Order: sequence, then structure tokens, then C-alpha cells
Amino acid sequence: MKFLKSTIQLIIVVIVVWIAIDFIRYGNFDEKKKIEEVREDTLVLGVLKVEPNASYMLLEVKVTDETKVSGFGPKALFVDSFEGLKKGQKVRVWYSTNANNENIAEKVVVYHLFNFH
Repeated sequence: MKFLKSTIQLIIVVIVVWIAIDFIRYGNFDEKKKIEEVREDTLVLGVLKVEPNASYMLLEVKVTDETKVSGFGPKALFVDSFEGLKKGQKVRVWYSTNANNENIAEKVVVYHLFNFH
């Protein structure tokens, strides 16, 4: 019984620490999104929370050679390039708009705790 209690306490501590690290490390993100489509050099991003009566525009973000791609989580740690990005992944994207009014990704972070995609 003591082992079970210790295990539950450890799990709670790990979850709290995980949330704290996630908040500190990625507190300045532009937006949380879900990858709807991966094209040649473009990510099409959708919103995570969808309200039934609302309509949402998809966001297209170009990925360049300067874009930093990384992951956070057991399987997401192995994401380090554009080729590692897949439809359905939850991401945080830092981007800017260039002179041609295109959104250019500066950094993309996959943040699944457990990335099954």
C-alpha cells in the first residue's frame, strides 16, 4: 500500500513539473495549432479547440531552411526537421510576415507528451 501511495505521489509531481517546464519553456508562443496538412514547404495549421457554431480560417506558414523544428515529449524528441512533421500533430509556431505578406515560420515545436501520429 505504501508503494502505491508513493507511486501516485510521484506521478502527480511529474505532471506538475511537466506543466511548469512547458509553461516556462514555451510561454512566449504565438499560437497553439494542429497540423491539418503538410505540403512541400508549407504547413497548413488549424485551431485546437473548435466551437460548433464558429468558423475558422486555416493558417498557412512557409517553412524555410532557417526554420528551427524541434519536439517536446517522448516521441516528439526525435522531431528535428520538416520531414518529421505530420498531419494531426499539435504544434506551437513562431512566425513573422515578410514583404510579400507570407507567413514565414521561425520555429516549430511539436509538443505532444505522447505523440501517436
